[in-house]
Amino acid sequence: MAGQFLIFSQRRKNWSKQVQVITHRQEYLEQMNQKVNAAKAVYDQKAGVLSALRKKRAHELDEAIALNLQELMLPNARFHTEIQEGNASLNGSDKVEFLISMNKGEELKSLSKTASGGELSRLMLGLKVIFTKLQGIHTVIFDEIDTGVSGPVATAIGRKMHSLSKNCQVFSVTHLAQVAASAQHHYLVSKSDQDGNTHTTVTLLNEKEKIKQLALIANGSITPAALKAAEELYRRNQKA
Repeated sequence: MAGQFLIFSQRRKNWSKQVQVITHRQEYLEQMNQKVNAAKAVYDQKAGVLSALRKKRAHELDEAIALNLQELMLPNARFHTEIQEGNASLNGSDKVEFLISMNKGEELKSLSKTASGGELSRLMLGLKVIFTKLQGIHTVIFDEIDTGVSGPVATAIGRKMHSLSKNCQVFSVTHLAQVAASAQHHYLVSKSDQDGNTHTTVTLLNEKEKIKQLALIANGSITPAALKAAEELYRRNQKA
């Protein structure tokens, strides 16, 4: 009986509250509107502070990314953070879009509408270098981010990842000798067939094995000349 009385008492309170709301509907709506307006005023104030901070730091971000793109052999690339008024959300009332121009004379375009495969790889690496520091990321994994590049550009990518590794742990899957030569540790991933099953083996390489594998992926063969070139590449990139 006591339990039923408590349930009835609670229902009575709820019904009474609903009756009060209906009876004084206009007054209730005015109170709610006041609360909504007060909350919106607080939101607008905080959104304004956030917007001002975004616009101030956006210029710094643009300059930092532009510098990284230059080091990745994109000297004519321009990056711009465009901030416009947008819809209110948990992240403020700004509409933010990243614009990029890769070549001299080209207009700034949305990031999703520009950049070739190789250029996009370097752009993503440049962005990772900046945002890894800002977000406090401790481990970064690149899965063939060097796709579509070769020669000096590949070397620049390898050195940039080596630079990034000074602030966090970097893993990279690559088939380019210039990139691999910049790494501190090298793991060879290989597959073999045994008893009708495929087995994957990951082996940590010593220095001699590193140079051998660098020669193989750079030249497709392990000749004295290829080994000498691979060793020179390895020594040079390790000093970068």
